[in-house]
Amino acid sequence: MDNIDQELISLLCAKIGMLMEDHSTLALTACSQSDGEQRAAIDELAVASYKIARLAAAAQSIAE
Repeated sequence: MDNIDQELISLLCAKIGMLMEDHSTLALTACSQSDGEQRAAIDELAVASYKIARLAAAAQSIAE
C-alpha cells in the first residue's frame, strides 16, 4: 500500500472517529428524552451510522 492510500485510510478513520465522538452523548442520553425527541435522536443516530458504514466501506476498498 502506498503513502496516498495510507493517508486516505487515516483520514477516513479519523472522520469515523469524529462522527462517533459527536454522536456518543446523543446515543447515551436518548433514553431520557421525550418520545418525540427520542425518535429524532434515533433518526440522527441512524444517519450517522449510515455515514460511518459508508466511510468504513471506503477505507476497506482502499485497503484491498
